[in-house]
Amino acid sequence: MSEGKERTVLQKAGDRLSSITSTLTGTPTHQFPNFDQLPRVEGQPQGSLWGYFDTPSKHDEIGTLNLLTHDVVRRSSSEIRTGEHVQLDWCLENVQFPGFNRKQFEQKIVDMAPLGFASLDDELHINTQSGSQWDSLKHFAHQKSRMYYNGLSHEEATKTVTNGIHNWCERGGIVGRGVLVDWLSWYEKKHGDPPSAVSRHEIPVSELDEVLKYQGTTPRPGDILMVRSGYVRWHNFASPEERKKGTRDNSVAIGVANNETTVRWLYDHHFAAVAGDTVAFEAWPPPLHEGGWCLHEWLLTQWGTPIGEMWDLESLSKVCEREGRWSFFLTSAPLHVKGGIGSPPGAIAIF
Repeated sequence: MSEGKERTVLQKAGDRLSSITSTLTGTPTHQFPNFDQLPRVEGQPQGSLWGYFDTPSKHDEIGTLNLLTHDVVRRSSSEIRTGEHVQLDWCLENVQFPGFNRKQFEQKIVDMAPLGFASLDDELHINTQSGSQWDSLKHFAHQKSRMYYNGLSHEEATKTVTNGIHNWCERGGIVGRGVLVDWLSWYEKKHGDPPSAVSRHEIPVSELDEVLKYQGTTPRPGDILMVRSGYVRWHNFASPEERKKGTRDNSVAIGVANNETTVRWLYDHHFAAVAGDTVAFEAWPPPLHEGGWCLHEWLLTQWGTPIGEMWDLESLSKVCEREGRWSFFLTSAPLHVKGGIGSPPGAIAIF
């Protein structure tokens, strides 16, 4: 579609625009057409945001992180009331038995005494997908077209730094309002024993809505959504044998349902980023067949929405329960690597 036609489509959708409005300025910061009114992108499903965040001088590489405007960050800072803070990174040595043939974490202590002084260094080897992580916008492509966010081909992605995590670092990291949907606590109070974290249990968005209502939490556009499903807690208390069976030997995990209803729900909420305590945020494996609704394809590829996986939400859950609120100020400083594909989040929730 030509740029002129795209502009016409957007103008015709004007009466159906939903606005993201800053309460500090009272003026819209971003306007989104309804899902079905988004301009079509050749080779991609209806609902793609490619080109939406582009400017005349810049081809966008950060997607929905554009929603974290200065006004949004200032408003989010009002979440800081007690000063208590919780880091959300799981220890790098977890997972004990990474799946998908990924290398385990290794730490080597380097004794500097031979150089004439008592000192130590350490060298780390990590696969950035083997523990708490952000997925960058060049981690997972639209499988049918082999294209990443905003038109980056797989072939180009292997040779360039485009869509890398360094873009997030160069804009000052990720800072905004975090919202925890503590599905696990809600499920246990309402239904008893939860489904196994190493089963392909799909959490429907109707239940996410129920949890938000139960918590008294109202999500806002530009929030960083987090869903606690029980995977980290399962791993914390599992035996080595159970861990190996549930991770390395079995690539199946609980997560948010991967279907059209979820995709439309996520789009309508316009989150800046999403994260969870499970392997892939969505139930895994996803439906990658023709017409399947794989959330990695929608979040990372179609909208440029970062996905956080295997975040440690256990202590956070306890603080939220004690404080009686499930929103907080969130900062995240990923590793500053040019073209980075994944990174520990360096995430801190502040109350």
